[in-house]
Amino acid sequence: MAEKRKTQVFISYSRKNKSFVRKLNAAIDEAGIEAWVDWEGIPFSADWMATITTAIESSDAFIFIITPDSLKSKYCYQELEIALQLNKKIIPVVYHEPEKRTKLHPRLSSTNWVFMRPKKENFREVIPKLVETVLTDLEWVRQHTNLLQRAVQWKQKKENPGYLLGGSSLEEAEQWMAESTEDERRQVTPLQAEYIRACREYASKRQRRYTFTFGIMLVVSIIALMFAIRLWIQSVESEERAKKNAVEAQANAEFANMQRALAEESEKRALQNENEAKAQRSAAQARTYSGRPGELDTSTLLALESLERFPSTEAEDVLRNNLSRMAIPAGQMRHTGRIWNISVSGDGQFIVSASADDTACVWSMTAGKEYCVQHDGDVTDALVTSDNRLLITASKDGTIRLWDFESGSLNTILNYESPVLDIDINAKNKVLVGGLENELVVVINLDLRRTVYTFNFSNGPVNVVKFHPNGEWLSIGMKNGRVRLWKVSTGVLQPGPYHDAEVFDTAISPDGKIMVSISADSTARIARAESGRQTHILKHPDWVRDVAFAPDSSWFATTSDDKIVRVFDAETGVETIRMYHGSFVQKVEVSPDGNWIASTGSDLSVRVWDAQSGALMLEPFLDDTGSALAFSPDGKRLIAGDRSGNITIWDISSLYARVGIIEFPQRANKAKFDPAGNWVLINTNDKKLWQIPAGEITTLHEGGLGDPVLTFDENSAQTKISPDSKWVAISINSETGNPRALLYNLETGVLHTLPHDSNISGLAISPDGKRLATTNEGNRIVYIWDIETGQLANSIPFEETAFTSAYSPRDSILAIGLTNKIVLWDTGANKEAAVLKQVGRIRSLNFNSEGNWLATTTSEGSINIWDMNEQTFSAPRYRFLQDGRITSLDFNSRKQWLASGGDDGYVYLWDLSTGQEVMRIPHGDSVAGVSFSPDGQLLATVSRKIVQFWDVDLLTPIATEELVNSACSRLVRNLNPSQWEFFFNEDEYHLLCPALP
Repeated sequence: MAEKRKTQVFISYSRKNKSFVRKLNAAIDEAGIEAWVDWEGIPFSADWMATITTAIESSDAFIFIITPDSLKSKYCYQELEIALQLNKKIIPVVYHEPEKRTKLHPRLSSTNWVFMRPKKENFREVIPKLVETVLTDLEWVRQHTNLLQRAVQWKQKKENPGYLLGGSSLEEAEQWMAESTEDERRQVTPLQAEYIRACREYASKRQRRYTFTFGIMLVVSIIALMFAIRLWIQSVESEERAKKNAVEAQANAEFANMQRALAEESEKRALQNENEAKAQRSAAQARTYSGRPGELDTSTLLALESLERFPSTEAEDVLRNNLSRMAIPAGQMRHTGRIWNISVSGDGQFIVSASADDTACVWSMTAGKEYCVQHDGDVTDALVTSDNRLLITASKDGTIRLWDFESGSLNTILNYESPVLDIDINAKNKVLVGGLENELVVVINLDLRRTVYTFNFSNGPVNVVKFHPNGEWLSIGMKNGRVRLWKVSTGVLQPGPYHDAEVFDTAISPDGKIMVSISADSTARIARAESGRQTHILKHPDWVRDVAFAPDSSWFATTSDDKIVRVFDAETGVETIRMYHGSFVQKVEVSPDGNWIASTGSDLSVRVWDAQSGALMLEPFLDDTGSALAFSPDGKRLIAGDRSGNITIWDISSLYARVGIIEFPQRANKAKFDPAGNWVLINTNDKKLWQIPAGEITTLHEGGLGDPVLTFDENSAQTKISPDSKWVAISINSETGNPRALLYNLETGVLHTLPHDSNISGLAISPDGKRLATTNEGNRIVYIWDIETGQLANSIPFEETAFTSAYSPRDSILAIGLTNKIVLWDTGANKEAAVLKQVGRIRSLNFNSEGNWLATTTSEGSINIWDMNEQTFSAPRYRFLQDGRITSLDFNSRKQWLASGGDDGYVYLWDLSTGQEVMRIPHGDSVAGVSFSPDGQLLATVSRKIVQFWDVDLLTPIATEELVNSACSRLVRNLNPSQWEFFFNEDEYHLLCPALP
């Protein structure tokens, strides 16, 4: 008998903690556990990816050593992401606690930690606990590792049937996948599920082939017998020999033809296999490039090449994922030098750009270049007055020039014989100020077209001049780090913050109360805008490059060379959100409505973030480091300039399908519209049930300002609303041993408490509003309660756990989810009516409002759509797959859509008329709930503390047959010949998007 292999673990750590990991490795080795540790450091490359992935694949558990250094390590996080993709058991071991306000990966923060801190825990006493954690559920985990390795090998061998399981091994694998439904920690990867299904399909196919072959042999035997009789007859009658020879000759000719056809078919199949292999390679490369900063266009082109060669779900998945983050290019312009600044006219019709090519240009938002004006040096800034009367430009040639905006003709040249570094104009278009390299600030009366005042600050070059909203005070930032406040009309001068290095910029809150200055001293400093009194110093790890305020003045965002965009509360200086780039972040802008933050920098991308959640919504790409950003006044266009002189207008109007967003003090669980469409109920982890009127969901942004209709003593989980909108059912999953369901009458305040033995897994209300069905974990009974009285009316026992249920809105059927099946229970006859087969533990059931569709989900991440009009239920009408665990489903009968949310951070929309996915909406974190309004006009989605509302008619679905054209419409160019050669070697170059250069 073969020796049973050792338990294997992978240890991810920062090299700075190597001595502790050596000690840990030795200790667990003594316990009989074999660890894979990268002692010397594999180079971070494709080889690194292959080596690390193989090591993690073969490990039974993944130990992440938590220290401040490992939490900052991109290598450690890359290893963690690989382990999560492979659904490995994650064991966080705390050696040094994280620094305060460190944002942990959600999987690390939600998994129990093993503490092995120096001088706090006894190392030898903790080791047995760690070993026990590793060995818990070991047999299932080993089977997980074995099946993952078999599945990966099968994929690597181009799905060769020789690598598939059969017989008892296949039965054990299927039993293993069914067992995964018994514990939420047991996660089956999509690849494992696909592998086991392929094994079963191949086994069934092989059995059918055996039966078919036996039949053929029988027919051949009969034919052979008849042929023998024929030969005997022909031997007697010699005159028939000639006929026999002719028949044989014809048979030989047919055999030769068959051989030629087989050869041609073999050659065709070989070519097809080669194409399929190349398509798989392109799809894999597309997925890799999709995660790289600034490479979304390259990833999309690789996915298009894959689909062109051989259509596959993998390439389509990458393409849909990319399209959810891609803006539409609405215009492209070009200077021959770096873009220093971009501004937009007040009417939103024109763009003004200042460039290092000694020109400033005026562009139509829709029709391209209007004209350019010339200087004798870099144009450092260019502005247009709010009445579109004057174009004002400043340059390193020492001049400020005034131009007629409509015609571009020169009106006035103001020469200061020193480079002009910055200009600003007051709100009334009366006064212009300029900051000069020779330490001067000049004040220009625009009506008189001349300089009326000059002040020498004697503190070095003046980098920044910025009017306050009232137009009276001016903030001035110096190269030597000083910030001064100057009241232009009176000459009153106030000291502001004093930085230890050059001031890059200042920002004044729209209400004129707060000023923020940023500097090369790696700080942002908050001060009172009219006194200059510093109130907070916000330290960053590297230079702070840009700052921008929200329209309501409540917060501002900064960018830094540490690759992070930060959001701070303006009054307290508390950091509230972090968003990450792949390299230095140079510029930041906030949309006019305050909903979106745009940032750009050295990673060749512009990123558009949700200002409340920090979720990445769009990721336009650039040809060079981003150097300038501007939103159009309506917020639906984003203009980006780079250091090579390119300017691109991006259509981001798709974001405005979101018409409402509400943030709650604690995590939100579910959001449900009432059947009449008058309000939304939201239950949150601050132990409240909030009722938000439908008329407020587009205007209310702070959920805490809403109306809590019910307060609990513990956290709630699920909610259901009765068809008459009077009753709401809520599940309380207790931490004190008191799990229960609540029935609350929203009109009378009557409250019923329904006790349960374990946490409730499902709630369902009958279409007449009289009955509530509940299921709970580990219980084999479905309980039926009378809603008016709160008394138990009936119970339906099973021989296994019932996880969830749903009432059909059109008949007496109650669908009940168990393991590997859904039972349709006739509540009128109190008996089983039908059984629907589906592998896995059935966690969610939803009927559409007409009752003709039933959606069911399992622990493996699949959604089955059953046509309830069929007489038998041998197979679902559609089967959808999405990454990760599915948390919520809802139908939209008006659109014939199904929405699904899951822990992969996306909301998926599926078209039931075609059986296709049509859209993904990124959320940046696990989606806990989806719900359509009764009229189908709105979609509510829940993620962390945020509930968002989307106008369904403004969402843009993309059918499968439109994917290629939609992708090309979001690109600006094809791969060039050198890129093509890099990816496809000797394959002949051609354009993947024929309409693009």
